[in-house]
Amino acid sequence: MLSTDDWQRRTVAEGIVRCPGCDSDDISFGACAVGAYTIFQEYVCEACQLEFQAMFGLIGYSPGTNEDGTEPL
Repeated sequence: MLSTDDWQRRTVAEGIVRCPGCDSDDISFGACAVGAYTIFQEYVCEACQLEFQAMFGLIGYSPGTNEDGTEPL
């Protein structure tokens, strides 16, 4: 089983959520709870049935555009 830190490093580096128990990428996404600055995402590994969750934090933003493609004021 990967430690939390190892799982985090691998997930960020690969951009793919894999099971920390068996390394499978056959993952189902469960409930998602959104807070002011964090998001909790639940996962279930379809290969080994391990249930785990991840917490994501707001670290910045990307400027967007309005629906009509113009820059926001």
